[in-house]
Amino acid sequence: MALERPIRRETRASTVINAVLSAVFFLAVFGTEARLLSFGAPDQLARDFLPQGGVIALMATLVPAFLIRKALRRQGNVGPATGAILGQAARSVAAGLALSAMLMAVCFYGPVADVDWVRAFGAKVMFGGLLGAAITRWSLGRLFGQEQG
Repeated sequence: MALERPIRRETRASTVINAVLSAVFFLAVFGTEARLLSFGAPDQLARDFLPQGGVIALMATLVPAFLIRKALRRQGNVGPATGAILGQAARSVAAGLALSAMLMAVCFYGPVADVDWVRAFGAKVMFGGLLGAAITRWSLGRLFGQEQG
C-alpha cells in the first residue's frame, strides 16, 4: 500500500474535522452573541487553547493511525503496534499542549486584553484545523515511516 495517498487523505480529513469541531465547541462555550471576549476572566479565551490543543492532538493521532493500520491489515501487512500508536499519541498531546501553552501566554501577556467574537471564532477554527493537519501529518509520518525530514 502506497502510504503517501492515505496520509494525505487523513491529513485533509483531520484538518476539516478539527476545524468544524473547534467551531462547534467555540459556539458551545462562548455562544453566538457578537461581543468582546476577554483572554482572562470572565471568558478565559486564552485558557481555552489548552483543552483544545490537547484533545485535537490526541484525536489527530489516534483516529488516523488506527484507520491506516486497519487498511494495512486488510492487505496482509502488520502496521505499527498499539503501543507505538499510543506512544506517538502521548508525544502529540505533549506537543499540542506545549503549543497551546505558548499561545495562551501570548494572549495573557500580549498587548491586548480582549478580542471581538468574530476574530476569536476565526482564530480558534483556524488553530483547530492547522493543529489537526500538522499533528496528523507528523504522527502518521513517524508511525508509518513517511517522515519528510
